[in-house]
Order: sequence, then structure tokens, then C-alpha cells
Amino acid sequence: MLYTAKCFWPGVAEEDVRLAAARASGLKGALYLPADELLLCLFEAESAALVKRESERAGLPCERVIETVWIHSREGEL
Repeated sequence: MLYTAKCFWPGVAEEDVRLAAARASGLKGALYLPADELLLCLFEAESAALVKRESERAGLPCERVIETVWIHSREGEL
């Protein structure tokens, strides 16, 4: 299953985001929106609870885990 971890992270630097993402097991990728101080992390995991635990272990301030469906364009895929 795919899940998105929504992480509101005021004042974070891009390097801190990259370091935390490198520590996160199951992380497929992330969207960092610096103007909104928001990080959306795409995980592949068996449950939302696992995503929450893994996010916290990696130092990501996960406030919500959302079941996600990936829809790709003809030009790219996950």
C-alpha cells in the first residue's frame, strides 16, 4: 500500500529534509514545499501505523498519514 505522510515543519532547511528522508525506511520519495513549510513523503508500507512510526524514527514531524493512490502520466511512473 502507498501512504503519504504529511509533515508540517516550520523553519526546516532543505539539507535537514534530505537527511531525514535518507533515514526513512520505505520512503519512495518526497515533495518539499519550502514556502508552505510542508513535506509530503510517499511511503510503501503495510499500514499507516508503520508509516507513522518510521516517520518519527527518521525525525520527520508526521502529523497525518493518508492512504494514497499513485496515478502516473504516460511520461513517468513511480
